[in-house]
Amino acid sequence: MKNILGIAISFLLISLAIPGLAQHEFEDIMNMELEDLMNIDIYSVSKKSESLYETPLSSSTLTAEDIYNSGATSIPEALRLVPGVIVREMTNGSYDVHLRGFDNLTRFGDGSSASNQITLVMVDGRPVFNNNLGGTYWEAIPVDLIDIERIEVVRGPAAALYGPNAVAGVINIITKDVNKEGIIAQANLSAGTDNTQVGGLRLGYKFSDKLTAQISGNVQLRDRQDDQNFDYSQNAYVDSNDRFESAVNRKGVNLMLDYRISEDFNIGLQSGFQRAEVTRSYRENAPVVLSELEHDSEYISFTVNKKGLAGRLSYTSGFDNLNKDTGQTLLQYDYHNIDASLEYTVELSEALSLRPGLSYQSSTYNDEDYFDLSDGTVGVLGEERSIDNYAGSLMADIKINDQWRFVAGGRVDKFSTPDESYFSYELATTYTINDKNIVRVLTSRSNSGSFIAPNFLNLNVVPVFYYQGDQNLELFQVQLFEIGYRAKPVNNLELNIELFRQSGKNTNALLAMQPQAPFMADAEYFEYVNLPLEAVQNGVTISANYVPLKSIQFKPFVTFQTTEISDAPAQLTELGLTDLSDVDADQTPSVYGGFYLNVKPVEKFTINVSPYYIGAQQQYNFYDFLNPANTLGEIDARLILNAKVNFAVNKHLDIYLNGRNLLDQGNTEFYGADRTGMLLLAGLKVNF
Repeated sequence: MKNILGIAISFLLISLAIPGLAQHEFEDIMNMELEDLMNIDIYSVSKKSESLYETPLSSSTLTAEDIYNSGATSIPEALRLVPGVIVREMTNGSYDVHLRGFDNLTRFGDGSSASNQITLVMVDGRPVFNNNLGGTYWEAIPVDLIDIERIEVVRGPAAALYGPNAVAGVINIITKDVNKEGIIAQANLSAGTDNTQVGGLRLGYKFSDKLTAQISGNVQLRDRQDDQNFDYSQNAYVDSNDRFESAVNRKGVNLMLDYRISEDFNIGLQSGFQRAEVTRSYRENAPVVLSELEHDSEYISFTVNKKGLAGRLSYTSGFDNLNKDTGQTLLQYDYHNIDASLEYTVELSEALSLRPGLSYQSSTYNDEDYFDLSDGTVGVLGEERSIDNYAGSLMADIKINDQWRFVAGGRVDKFSTPDESYFSYELATTYTINDKNIVRVLTSRSNSGSFIAPNFLNLNVVPVFYYQGDQNLELFQVQLFEIGYRAKPVNNLELNIELFRQSGKNTNALLAMQPQAPFMADAEYFEYVNLPLEAVQNGVTISANYVPLKSIQFKPFVTFQTTEISDAPAQLTELGLTDLSDVDADQTPSVYGGFYLNVKPVEKFTINVSPYYIGAQQQYNFYDFLNPANTLGEIDARLILNAKVNFAVNKHLDIYLNGRNLLDQGNTEFYGADRTGMLLLAGLKVNF
């Protein structure tokens, strides 16, 4: 804590000593015009800037001002401000994030299979997805709140736009540009209870009209809020004995360069690294639920934009240990990912544009360096394994007349493993009834990517356990149909209603199987297989943006949904699937939402209240088999009340008090996770 506060004081003194560095970079949201508060642009829906009100897909934009005003202390926590997003805290600052749910459809697994494996998360269009087990390790993203200009969220299958893994939708984190002359200097640092310290520093410089550069650093240090761990063997929370004291320990550094050759031609270079350790519910780690994960990674990304041409080439390498300090070598590996794309927008007329595209993705994972042959244990993969994906896509944007717009797209992904091609598509239309009412209809289909572990798992712990992947697994797929309505009954009120129905199939799981001869009589054999279950989700999301005065903004939102599974396994046993039945998938809550209320009662004070509600859930875990009487998965409904008071000392310095979970509810939000409570922080923001 002393270190981070020392950095803050030093930076503040330097900044105050050089008052002419630059003008205030970002306009206070309360100084924005009413029209600006109502009309926010979005890029991620059609890969071009357009009004959020007119977009053909379910989408939201979360601005840097929204995030700062709310007091959110991390990217996943900030997503609690977005309609249709389910965010559960597992330990102080570690979260599980889902778009519309569809989580843990098999119902029996562990934290890794219950986590979100079907939402594509990107930073400036660069995927930050884990291709081993699927999903996103949020603490391993190198950027943090200090870097963010806005977060754009597209709800629903979007693989036709962004490729595999955009099955539930897309979360695109867009970073800031250097858009002022001279030096830009920013810092946002806070500290509080449970030894929580969160900070970010950003420096930028505009060398000329053509060249800008910026460097940033971020840190999060958080202790756990619970001094006990849930113990399966005792079916109770027990003293931790100093095990897993830290919740989050992460650091990141990013360098960004932008060179504008001409008005319509620029190239960009981004690079950085991150180091993170996090405690969360993840793997079977008997007798406790929690695991400590370690992530190290470096990345470099090169982009080019020339008129309608957009290209990107990125490379990421790193190391993961998914169960640190447990004596297991099974879950450590090195990896590197290559992602390349090239698209060209052809404006055939004012009413018609086409965008063909090509892309290539390669993921390589290797655990050879982490074998422990002395006790007969080898890595999960046994050697270096790779999956390549070649894809071609075509999007069309057609303006039939002043009222009717039609967007269509398709993409074919050809994987090396499985040796199959998958087609995803998107058909969307909007009809403008008048300048105050718009309706839209969408149907789309998307598939997940192909992951390393389900394909190449090869673990033989002789003569006891044998685990195998299957390189012919069918990929998880979601089909969506949606009707939307947007209205502006008055100039300062915007309403949005989304009715959606989506179905999913081709879920897979690791099951005990009876192998073909020859086999060891006393050994246990497990293999990844596709399950027969199919899931159907029906729901509605309602949201609004109301600005009665320029000093008040109110944005409520709520989602109601039901998810039903047919042919669901009542249990997964050594004999495989048993007692297939139709059940409710109640790990996705039936209701969740909240609101954002920002008020500026006087010139220098801003007050924000941003509660988040998540309904009751029934979560499932592999260890429920060991103790069927266990009630740990019965998660109560929770109202999380967050508030922040901000005082602008001058145009360069803010100080604030920030309260998270002010109702101090000590219950858990995720199976076997910590019983998190109130978090109080004080902080300052410096901006030149």
